[in-house]
Amino acid sequence: MKYAAAIAAVTIASGSALAGFDADWNGFYGYHDAIRVDTTGSGGVINEAFNAGHFHFVYTDVGGDRGLGQFSGGSFSTFCIELQNIANGSTTYEIDSIQNAPNPSGGAGQGPYDNADANEVNAVMAAAVALGWINWDLSDNGMTKSQAAAVQGMVWKVVFDNAVVTAERSDVAADMAILQAQIDANPNASIDNLRAMLSADSQDQLFIVPLPTAAFAGLMTLAGIGGIKRLRRS
Repeated sequence: MKYAAAIAAVTIASGSALAGFDADWNGFYGYHDAIRVDTTGSGGVINEAFNAGHFHFVYTDVGGDRGLGQFSGGSFSTFCIELQNIANGSTTYEIDSIQNAPNPSGGAGQGPYDNADANEVNAVMAAAVALGWINWDLSDNGMTKSQAAAVQGMVWKVVFDNAVVTAERSDVAADMAILQAQIDANPNASIDNLRAMLSADSQDQLFIVPLPTAAFAGLMTLAGIGGIKRLRRS
């Protein structure tokens, strides 16, 4: 693991957002208009069907705090945690705790998130891993389009507390039920170092930032023997 990633995780743990990287959305794997989000029953104005699936990104900077696994390469796929449209072209994302999302807060039918929302998102991702749909780093492990849409739908269901979130397709509804059963079986499951990549100009997403104990110890050792030099990001 690069020390830059360790520094990123330390910064996040302290509660501060980190300017992470620039990335460009380049499509998704799932279904168009697969998940309906209805906030009208709680005084909201949204009642629309949204595209749902695994969202694909390509890094457009030469550095950045890129996490681990698929996130350390040139591209990655993940799931979104708000309804704001994805911006065209390169967008700068900050990495922060899920409970500090969304950005902007209160937009597109959802209010600020909290620790309970963060825990529920963790449970959704852990359930998808347990089912073999995704890997620990949120990468695809052979998901069908309906499974990808179901994971996305369940994320929206747990973060939009005052909305009714339903599938527009029977296969997606069936996979959401499978995912819900797995969540019910282990509601406290989590994914190591699951965070959010946030932008006021684009749809917020999930991200993995690692902090292995050995790397943290090594970072502290460097600090103790003369300070940490400016480190080149990979």
